[in-house]
Formats: sequence, C-alpha cells, structure tokens
Amino acid sequence: QHNLQIRDIQAQLEALGNQEQEIQDTLSRSGEVATALAKLKQVRERLKQLDNLQLEVSPLLQRRGSIQSELDLVQARLSAKLEELVSSEKQLSQQVATTPQLRQAALQLEAELGELEKKRVYLSRLQDKGLERRGFRERLHENQRRYEKLLGELTQKIQLLQVQNAVCPLCEQPLDAAHSDRVIQKTTAEHKDVQDQFWVVREQLTVCERELQVLRHEYSQISKQLSPYEQLLEQRGQLAAQLEATDEVYDRLYEVSEEKKELEQSLTIRAYGVELHEELRQLDLRVQQLNYDEQNHALARGEVDRWRWAEIHSAKLEEARRRQKKIDAQKPQLQGKLDSLQGSVHQLQTNSPLKQQLDQLDRYIAEIGYNLDAHNQVRASLRQAQSWQLRYQELQTAQEQQPQVGQRLASLTQSLQSRRCNLKEVNTQIEDIVKQMEQSPDVTRDIQALEQGMKQRRQQMDKQLSQQGRLQQRLQQLESLQSQYQQQLEKLQQLQRQYRVHQELAIAFGKNGIQALMIENILPQLEAQSNQILARLTGNQLHIQIVTQKAGSRSSKKKTKLIDTLDILIADASGTRPYETYSGGEAFRINFAIRLALAQLLAQRSGTSLQMLIVDEGFGTQDAEGCERLIAAINAIASDFACILTVTHMPQFKEAFQTRIEVSKTSIGSHLSLSM
Repeated sequence: QHNLQIRDIQAQLEALGNQEQEIQDTLSRSGEVATALAKLKQVRERLKQLDNLQLEVSPLLQRRGSIQSELDLVQARLSAKLEELVSSEKQLSQQVATTPQLRQAALQLEAELGELEKKRVYLSRLQDKGLERRGFRERLHENQRRYEKLLGELTQKIQLLQVQNAVCPLCEQPLDAAHSDRVIQKTTAEHKDVQDQFWVVREQLTVCERELQVLRHEYSQISKQLSPYEQLLEQRGQLAAQLEATDEVYDRLYEVSEEKKELEQSLTIRAYGVELHEELRQLDLRVQQLNYDEQNHALARGEVDRWRWAEIHSAKLEEARRRQKKIDAQKPQLQGKLDSLQGSVHQLQTNSPLKQQLDQLDRYIAEIGYNLDAHNQVRASLRQAQSWQLRYQELQTAQEQQPQVGQRLASLTQSLQSRRCNLKEVNTQIEDIVKQMEQSPDVTRDIQALEQGMKQRRQQMDKQLSQQGRLQQRLQQLESLQSQYQQQLEKLQQLQRQYRVHQELAIAFGKNGIQALMIENILPQLEAQSNQILARLTGNQLHIQIVTQKAGSRSSKKKTKLIDTLDILIADASGTRPYETYSGGEAFRINFAIRLALAQLLAQRSGTSLQMLIVDEGFGTQDAEGCERLIAAINAIASDFACILTVTHMPQFKEAFQTRIEVSKTSIGSHLSLSM
C-alpha cells in the first residue's frame, strides 16, 4: 500500500512538472500578446466608425438598389419590345423580299394556265369529235345489222328459187326455166351488192374503232396534263391575295422600322425613366460625399477577426498565471508526503512484525514438502481416467438388454427354419408343374395367333375411336358454325335494316336531299339581292347568275345528261367571263355584293336584322369611279343597317363620311379622335 501511494505521488509530481513547462511556454509570449491587444483595440475603433457610417449610408444604398432595379426592369421591357420589333421587321422584310418571286410565280402560273386553257379547248374539241365518232359507229352498227338481215333474206330467197317448181316470191306463180334463171341472177347480183356494202361497213367500223382508240388515248393524256388545272387556279388566287396584301405589309414595315429607331435611340441615350435617373445621380453624389467604401468596411472586419486571437491568448496567460501559483503551492506538500512514505517503507522492510511472520511461513512450507508440479500431474491423470466411467455405464446398459436380445434371436431362428421348409415345398411344386408342362401339348402358336388377333382388334378399335373423335369434333365444329351462322344472319338482317335507314338518311342529307332543296329555295333570292346590290355598285354593268345544273361531259347531242353543280356566272358588257379575268376592283365589288346579300339572307332566316356592316380596306383595289360607286352604294344601303363601319388608310375619302374615328400615331402611342 505504501508503494502504491509513493508511485501515485511521483506521478502527480511528474504531471505538475509537465504543466509547469507548458505554462512557462505560454508566459514567454506575453509581450507579443500585449502588442496584439493594442492593435486589436485600434482596429475595433476604426470598425466602430465604419459601422456608424454604414448606418447612415445603408438607406441610401437600399434606395439606390430599388431605383436601379426599376431602371433595369424598364430597360428589359424596352429591350424585349425592341427584340419583338426586330423580329417583326425581319418577318415583314422577308415577306417584302418575296414580292418579286410572287410576281414571277404569278406570271409563270398565268403562262401555265394559258397553256392549259388551250389544252382544255382542244380537249373539248376532242370530246366533240369523240361524240361524233361514237354516233357514226352506232350508225355503222345499225347498217351492219340491217345488211346482215338483208343478206340472210336474200340467201333464203336464192335457196327457194333453186328448188324445182319454184314460185315467184312476188306473185306466188310457178316460174319457167328462163324466168327462174333471170330472177336467180337478179337476186344473186343484189346479194353481191349487199355483201359488198356489208364489207364496206365492216371496214368503216374497223377504221372508226381505231380512230376512237386514238382519240381515247389522246383524251387520256390531255386529261392527265389538265389534272393540276384546279390546283393552279387556287394557287393563282392565293398569289393574287398575297400580292394585294403587299401594300399593307409595306406600311406595317415602315411603322415597325420607325418605332424600332425610336426605341434604339431611347435605349442609347437613356431617355427612359428620367426622374429615376436624376434621383439615382443625387444618391450617388450623397454617397460620394459620405466617403463610405464597402470594401474598406469588409477589410476592417477582416482585421478585427485577424487580431481577435490576442484576446484568447491574453485569457490563456491569466489562466497560466493562476495555474502556476496553484502548482507552487502543491509541490512542497507532495514532496513532504513522498519523503514520509519512503521512510515508512524502509522501516517495514528491515525490522517490522510483518517481515518476521513472512519468514516463519516460508519455513513451514519447506517443512511440509508440498510440490505444485506433482499436484498438477495428478489432476491431469484424473481427467483422463473419467472416460472409463463412461464405458462402465455402457457395459451395465448392455447387460440389462442381453435377455431381450436372446429372445429376439431365438424367434428369428425359428422363423428361418419354417421359411426353409416352405421353400422346399414350393420347389417341389415347381418341379411337378414343369413336368406337367413338358407332357402337355405346345400352345405357343395359338397364343401368338390370339395375341396377333388382339393386336389387330386393338388397332381397329383405335381407328374407330380416332374416327369417332374426329366426327365428334366435326359435329361440334358444325354446331359452332351453325350458331355463328345464325348470329351472322341476325347481324346481317340488322345491318341491312341499318343500311336502308342510312341510305335513306344519306339521300335525305346528300347533295340531292335537304340541302339541295334549301339551296334551290334560297338561291333565287340570293341571286336577286346580289344583282340588286351589284347594280348599285357598278351602274348596272355587272350581272351574276347562279347555275345549279349543267350538261355532263359524256352527254351526246341526242341524250343530254344533266349533273348537279353550283357555278356563279359573271357577265358584263362583253359577255360571260371567268371570275379570274376580272380586275381586283371588279372582283371586290362582286365579292362585296354576294357576301352582303348572303349576310342579309342569314339574318332574315335567323329571325334577326343585320345591325352592323364592316368594310375593311375596300377602297385600295378600286379606281376613282369604283370608289365613288362604292361610297354611293354604302350610302344607299345605310338605311338597312344601324351602323356601317368603313376602315381605310386613304385620307381623301374622309370627307365622304360625316362621322369618323381618326387614328393617328404620336411619340407616346396611338391617338383617337372622334369627328361628328
């Protein structure tokens, strides 16, 4: 116990020595820490000044940020609008750039349509010629049949005349030899003439068929060449509409270019947000007067953080001084305890009662003669001898089971002897049976024949079973087909009923049904109203006619087959011409008259009146006389409408209307003015 206390005190003294060394190392940096504390105090005073200055500058910077955000937002809007204008200008420029191509395409289309018109005329002539050839062929067929009938009659007449006692075919009197020969010669000559005429007709039929085949081939080729005619007409109409819209594109391009220039100039000289720019300038001036720099402020914070270690080390110095005082007080106490314990240990090792007892015990052990190694060997031998105890227990168990095993052995021995006796009896019986079999006749062939018969009967049975299975399967299939047939028959009847209903509905709603009836009822009224309006617009110079039926392309002169159509025929002083041959102004007047008449009819049929009429850019395609007539027509039909709104870019027509809404562009946008 004294030794433990001595080692504990020695460890404490060693730890105090290490702590004292660390404290001395810390105290050696006291001068450096004092300098750093002075520097920290100076930097903190500078940071405090910058913090106070920041409190004064921060509202100004916040206001400056908000103003800058507003200016950026305005600039972004103007930039987006500028990009939109640039994109619009690019698109419009592309449209304008395609104008020469459109004109060239229009000229090319006109040339192609001219060629196709010539081919259409030629096709019509081919059709007329084909009709004439088919009529001629019918007449030739009729002549051929007539000549065949006549040849048959003449042949029969000659045969009758060549019989003895022939009679005259006219007077039915018997003929003499001279008179019979003369009649036969005359009939034979007539037969020859008719036969010559017949062959002439056959040759003409061959030539006619060849001509018709050539005409069909040529008609087919020209029809294929005319297949794009309708598409070219549609393309010409589209090109004409695009060329008419080119003027509007030019005006829109000019407006977009001017607006783009204004926006670019505004963004370049910053002509937007004038008040915000002025306020931003005043704020920058105020911040500049305060002489506040965020970078210097951040550097000051960094300096404070960099010199903050001086406070930590100063606290460590104070703690080191306190620990040094505590160590100086503990070391003499521990050293005194250590000296006292070492003296007590020395006294115990020399002449203490415990020392005397320990020596006495050592002498007693030597007298007894105890050996630890021999004791361990005896223990090992005892552990090895324990296995004999287990064997002894197994021996006792075997002795207890021995009587039962003897009885089981005796029982098995008796059973073996009885089985041997039975075996001898069975062998004797087998020998007797073998002898009887040797004495009996050979039935192997009969057995083989029976087996062969059984095999054949089995094959026949298999065939009959397979045939029965096939027949049953076919019966089931027939029953299934019968059921499907009944279902399909019912479905067919139902579909036939639906087909009849749908066929009646198709007829009712087809082109010859309800819509044809409605069109036939409304077309005369539409034609009358359109001509009435068109007469006002053109001074009775143009007239339209709506045709619902025309002669079919395959009709002949004798049989004219009418087909349904819906054609608008336009006539002027020169006669009826296609719609495409009229000028843009005339086409607009025709369209205006038909659309206005159709709108009035729709309004009447819906039970309401047409209250408002809008004419958008209707004067751009008209000449001076056409414009005057259009204005006169609008004034003439003014009583039919509550309001007529006319849109135009031509300022010379302003005085034609008393009430006007004039739209003009200014630097700040569009301006509306109402003139009554």
